[in-house]
Amino acid sequence: MTMMYTKPKPQPPVITIVGMPGGGKTTLGGLFPEPVFIQAENSETIFEEWENPPAFMPQLNAAKRHGDAVGKTAFDQVMDQLRWLATNEHDRKTLVVDSASALDRLFTQDICVEENVSNLGEAAGGYGKGDLILLERHTRFRQACEHLRKAKGMTLVFLSHSAVQKVKSGPDADEYMVHTLEVSPKSVPVYVNFSDCVLYIRKDEIITGKETDKKGRVTKFGKVMNTGLRSIVTTGDGRVGYVNAKTRYAMPADIAFKAGENPLLEHIPFLRGGVNDIVNTGEDE
Repeated sequence: MTMMYTKPKPQPPVITIVGMPGGGKTTLGGLFPEPVFIQAENSETIFEEWENPPAFMPQLNAAKRHGDAVGKTAFDQVMDQLRWLATNEHDRKTLVVDSASALDRLFTQDICVEENVSNLGEAAGGYGKGDLILLERHTRFRQACEHLRKAKGMTLVFLSHSAVQKVKSGPDADEYMVHTLEVSPKSVPVYVNFSDCVLYIRKDEIITGKETDKKGRVTKFGKVMNTGLRSIVTTGDGRVGYVNAKTRYAMPADIAFKAGENPLLEHIPFLRGGVNDIVNTGEDE
């Protein structure tokens, strides 16, 4: 019996980039090869003066109720856009979703309109069922993106606003704060578990003007100043608060970058055309 095997090849990466508003994540998304943006929020204004701006799909709108009828949902709109990208010829090489956070809000509003309730907790009779409907929509959306990645060989870049969350390592442990995605907690794994990288943009800051007395007591509080520099956190190892930051590629723990630069390209084989450090996409081990 003849056994068939293949050698690993560079595959389009799946990257989740998390950051505070104004942190540079949308600009960074626009610096991947031939990007097209899914606009759950307005992404275009940042690129108005670029010589070669990205392409943009129409901005998504949440459903509205008209009497007993429900207008087209944001979920239906985004699935139509992904279907078009998967079935039509185009020159786009990267899909940028801006942002998963805004998409989460649109999906939530869709569900509330469909269920004719004022909040997600009341949807489908309550008891957390609304969160499960929301999770199901994020999952179906993510699966459609994965189909596009395989059908067209496109890199997937999911942008997300950052949030903080209280967690406990055990029933008797103290709570502590961690960075996470600004997405419904049940839906966060959709963008973390199946990504090759979960990266956090951090603005570098310094404290100036702080004064203490001889006993170490603060006599004058300092001021936080932004240095204008940014770094990308690629792993939570040895760092407090970044528990779901990760990368499957050979990257430094922190990558410094400036506006107008995409330092990730050189570290990802598919994007730099290399043959080393090949990864298999799919579920985490």
